[in-house]
Amino acid sequence: MRINSRMLLVLATAVVAGFFFSLGKASAESPAELPMRDDFDGKLTLDWETVRPDPTHVSLESHPGRLTITTQYGSIHQAQTTAKNLMFIEPPADLETYVITTCIEDFLPTTIWQQAGLMILDDEDNFIKWVFDYHSGDFPILNMHWEIDQKSFGAIAPVEVNTERFWLRVIKRGDQFQFLASMDDGKSFTTYGVIPWGDGSPKKIGLVAKNGPRHGDLEAQFDFFELREATEKELACPVFPLRRSLLGNWRAVERQVDGKPVTKGPDTLLMATPGKLTLKEKRQMPMAYTVDLTTDPHSITLIPRSHGVGPLLNGVFALDGDTLTLRLNPKLNAARPTSLEPKAGDGHLFLKFKREPTSTEM
Repeated sequence: MRINSRMLLVLATAVVAGFFFSLGKASAESPAELPMRDDFDGKLTLDWETVRPDPTHVSLESHPGRLTITTQYGSIHQAQTTAKNLMFIEPPADLETYVITTCIEDFLPTTIWQQAGLMILDDEDNFIKWVFDYHSGDFPILNMHWEIDQKSFGAIAPVEVNTERFWLRVIKRGDQFQFLASMDDGKSFTTYGVIPWGDGSPKKIGLVAKNGPRHGDLEAQFDFFELREATEKELACPVFPLRRSLLGNWRAVERQVDGKPVTKGPDTLLMATPGKLTLKEKRQMPMAYTVDLTTDPHSITLIPRSHGVGPLLNGVFALDGDTLTLRLNPKLNAARPTSLEPKAGDGHLFLKFKREPTSTEM
């Protein structure tokens, strides 16, 4: 066969554009057996599908050993469908539980909606994102964002993230999804939320790096992507049922400040939704939260959403059926109480809640 100049031009264009990204589909080198893992060592080893591929913003060579997706203008919020280089694989259809994890390096968002992380999708009107993002309040956040038939929901955690390297993880249990992150070693993970979504059989899972409706390029370096079976320890994690048990509305039936009873003033309410606690008296204070069930008493850390990165309220708690007991140090970043019992002059806030019988759970 004679190769003319036109054929050479076509071949050269295909090489420059990037073979699999220009086609929107990568060739798998191995069957879909668990674990499904891609280390991005100069090639793709999973059967990736790229939605709206733009090869000028994707590379396996710019940072060897990593998949680099450069964020750019684009969104899938509600009816919008402009986000580029959304990369997905198909999970095994018969897997009731599994874990997906990625590690992102050298990424610090500075523009609103600039983000990178994991994505779970049925279609562009029904999806979940678990990303390191930038908030409209002008600070970075961990963001759980999900849509159901174009209706948006979300919960954010303005926490300190090790931008040199951090890990994001989602554990799927049927239609329940647990969101975790590790800032240290990729071994110890903290849970930031549990949400119900979909029918328990997501069509695609993968990676996202984009800006939303804002311009500004920023490289997101993905060190690996992995889908594996959940371990017995992960499935037995007590934080998962605890966070689900907290869901609902709570009313304080006993209040003390500095060890003294409070009997006047507006009621104190606590509303627990996936990924968020909202404390309400005269005003509302929405907060992300984490718990540590290995301590005695159990520890809780409240992360006020309006304060930016850093401020934390430290406390201890006990959940016994429809009774929730909480003792907090109201000073930001102050020492955690060591017991649930209030003491005169301790400066702490003591609250005993009863679950509202008409609470609505998500």
